[in-house]
Amino acid sequence: MNDYEFSAAYVDTVLRSLRRHPSWDALLAKLSPAALALAKDPWSQTWQPARLLEEVGEVAVATVGGEAFETATHTAMRDRFGPIVLPMLKSSLAASNRSPATVLKKLNELVKVAIRGIDVLFQADAENRGVLQVAYPRPVAPHVLSSWQGVLRFVFEATTPGTITQTFHAPHGATLQFAVEWPLASPK
Repeated sequence: MNDYEFSAAYVDTVLRSLRRHPSWDALLAKLSPAALALAKDPWSQTWQPARLLEEVGEVAVATVGGEAFETATHTAMRDRFGPIVLPMLKSSLAASNRSPATVLKKLNELVKVAIRGIDVLFQADAENRGVLQVAYPRPVAPHVLSSWQGVLRFVFEATTPGTITQTFHAPHGATLQFAVEWPLASPK
């Protein structure tokens, strides 16, 4: 079975955020030798196996908490990839009154700088809400929801503040869904 992968740049940025946590050494102590090698040198390969970052995430959630891991993924999107993707979306965002749907509809292409081997689909069900679906080639750990919550937090900060109203991790484990909404734009 093919797996998905993370760019070394994304892995490095997530790890940088986690390194600032006081429990970093405790987190490292719980990793397998392969995940520990990734934590020490995320640049050893241009694309890193997803299972290793998933392990880091699972241990991070258990050690530092889900909120800290969500913050790490949010920081990775904001600091590393925000400067790359936001300029590409500038005119689209201006034309759409900064609607999150503008970014969410393009997220499948935008995330390819950080992750490959997944499919991301946004289906609007109103002008100010919809469902973001992320499909993986295999079941993923429950904490992967936190990663996407960090990504969505970044989207809402870059556009119009919104909320995740519901999350769903399919029983087969390979699909995540996020119901999202934001305030309607005021007429010009």
